[in-house]
Amino acid sequence: MAFQFEEIPQSRSETSESYRQVYKAVGELDDSIVFAYAIANTPETVNRPTGTMFRKDIQCDEEGWQQYLVTVTWAVLEQKPFNVGSFTWRFDTTGATINIKAAKEHIASYPDAGPHAGAIGVKEDGEVEGADIVIPALKITYSFRHPNGLVTEAFARQIAAITGTVNLLTYRGFQPGEFLFIGGSGSDGTQSEVAVDYQFVASVNASGLSLGGISSIVKGGHHYAWIEFKDAVVSGKPARQATRVNIERVYDAINFASVFGWS
Repeated sequence: MAFQFEEIPQSRSETSESYRQVYKAVGELDDSIVFAYAIANTPETVNRPTGTMFRKDIQCDEEGWQQYLVTVTWAVLEQKPFNVGSFTWRFDTTGATINIKAAKEHIASYPDAGPHAGAIGVKEDGEVEGADIVIPALKITYSFRHPNGLVTEAFARQIAAITGTVNLLTYRGFQPGEFLFIGGSGSDGTQSEVAVDYQFVASVNASGLSLGGISSIVKGGHHYAWIEFKDAVVSGKPARQATRVNIERVYDAINFASVFGWS
């Protein structure tokens, strides 16, 4: 008898979390071969109205000589337990907007060469208006589950006190100064386990930058850069030109791992 493997009529059933189909296998005595065939010839995932479901179980029931009913069940993917000492994370790369006063490179001016050497939006009174641009900004939120009794009011005050600091040491793969802690949120954990959300913004350390015609600039990820301008005359026309790029440290650095208790 040639081997056959077909879905039986009216075999399908479904809930919001699972989906089932039943097949009839005929022509093979060895149940392990039938089982292997079912693995290879039924889909690992199915798309249902409630979302994608993953194959969870295959059951073979003998019905007669060389005959089996094979029930295949798909289900919503189960989440791994969120245990004490573990964390999950999510990210957002929608970027940030800043105002810049000078371009990385001046391309052209029409009808003649521009006198301002990359200064953006120079007004008649000499004010450099600048322009708002989008820059890379990786925002990451870690949700860490702390053990019973750790997250107290004192812990919350400590977390509040270090909001607006950067990493002193390499942390989660980010070099010192690249990871800015912008705040945490959680609830009372004095008598229970509790998850606390920790939010960060990443900005890489950089060297070899060029702004307003000034090159070889070295800037830490969360250092603040600002530009000095001077009055000049270019081809007989008044101009505003960048003379100096200043890099300022505006955040303190701390050892995140020693405060948060995880890394």
